[in-house]
Amino acid sequence: MNTFKRKALFTAVVAGFGTIGTAEAVFQSPQGTGQALVFPYYTVQQTGSNGWNTYLSIVNTTPDAKAIKVRVLEGRTSAEVLDFNLFLSANDVWTAAIVPVDATATSGGKIITADVSCTAPAIGVNGEPFRNFQYVGQAAALGRGLDRTREGYVEMIEMGSLSLATAAAVTHNSAGTPADCAAVRVASYAAINATDVFSPSGGLTGTGTLINVNSGMDAGYKADALEAYSDVGAITATGATVPALADVTPAVGIVFNNGYDPISSSNVTVYAADFTGLAAPTDGAMALASVYMHESVLNEYVLDTASGSLSDWVVTQPIKNFFVDTTTAWAPYSAPLTTSGACEEVEFTYFNREEKSATAGGIDFSPPPPAGPASSICWESTVISIRNGAGHMPTGTTSGVLGSVNSTAISITSTFQNGWARLRFTGAQATGVGLVSSGAGADSSGASNDMTAFVGGPAGPYTFFGLPATGFMIRTFSNGTLTCGSASCQGNYASLFNHSYTNNITP
Repeated sequence: MNTFKRKALFTAVVAGFGTIGTAEAVFQSPQGTGQALVFPYYTVQQTGSNGWNTYLSIVNTTPDAKAIKVRVLEGRTSAEVLDFNLFLSANDVWTAAIVPVDATATSGGKIITADVSCTAPAIGVNGEPFRNFQYVGQAAALGRGLDRTREGYVEMIEMGSLSLATAAAVTHNSAGTPADCAAVRVASYAAINATDVFSPSGGLTGTGTLINVNSGMDAGYKADALEAYSDVGAITATGATVPALADVTPAVGIVFNNGYDPISSSNVTVYAADFTGLAAPTDGAMALASVYMHESVLNEYVLDTASGSLSDWVVTQPIKNFFVDTTTAWAPYSAPLTTSGACEEVEFTYFNREEKSATAGGIDFSPPPPAGPASSICWESTVISIRNGAGHMPTGTTSGVLGSVNSTAISITSTFQNGWARLRFTGAQATGVGLVSSGAGADSSGASNDMTAFVGGPAGPYTFFGLPATGFMIRTFSNGTLTCGSASCQGNYASLFNHSYTNNITP
């Protein structure tokens, strides 16, 4: 294969969309930095009597001060449970933790931080509890209590880079504290936007850590980084519901699809999919969805009896809430929101380590969602608890590793103790309609620019089959009580691995 295509394709494609620093099409950054970050999962749920906390960090790797919208969303319908503005100085790191409000299993979550970087409003020394205002009017069966805030996901979106007095106000002085946080804790940012805010410059990266102190386990992940999310710089008021992930500007997505393609005689094809002008649900939501679209989710599992191992898969759909409401599901989604969630049908095929395979049928999914198809995932952040009937398997409705209540348990054959699996989205619109672009992307001059020309691929418009998804597998091992010098300690271990995927894009 041409070495240019393998080594310089990414740089050439991005360069073809305009000058450096000009956002022309959103894509998931292989470098791990971008203008927007998606943290696929947070939790303060309990496994047995031991609780999880979630640690978050965001790093500004650039010489620009930045304004960031931080939004915490619960996992059932992506209802916002906390929203605030964060201001980072150049090369700054902000850290926080999501913890339970108290020790009861029905309490909500809250965010705490010891970091001095400016937030608006200020986060007090006791943290800021999550709120249920945005979902308390939903169907009672979906849950209206604060306990619904105990798991979900987080998005952090750059609203703009800062200059002049505002940049100086949020920059740390020689004592390590910002010069004047009061300058950005204002009701309106109109004056600041007029003079001190310019287009987002990216360079954000972040991590999430799931830690269960009493069980002696933690596991970490890198946040998804979305580059070229927007070329518009503007700070919105604290509590504003914009910018959201659907506000991609312009509404164009770049997707790098690997796998041998007989049309282009290449193992890399680049799709620049233009959704400009498509109204349902919004063109920006469709552009963002395109970079997350997958036909299947792939990962491993371990359920060994000897090591007491358990495996959960987190499958988060960070743009689903823009496609689904109580009356409508826009393609590629098939099911509107009901009191049981918006249940999308899936097929789960699994293999042991010696290539033997089987498929979990609908009757093997335990428990099925009420009034929903048995082989389905219903929430916007779903935890799949894989079980094989061994004695150490969980038997309740919560997942075995994370204690998630937004879970679907999949029962596989008892002899399959370890291997890998494929979760395929099989809903009617995921497989039959897909996500359809309006045409090939445009370059910075406005001319038609089919970026697949770099590898000889087909021109748009394109259809992406499957659903937008992200997440990871987390597994634990239990080695009982160990002798540690003259004392005893727990032999518990945890590790986390991002999902792999297959795509189906035509033509």
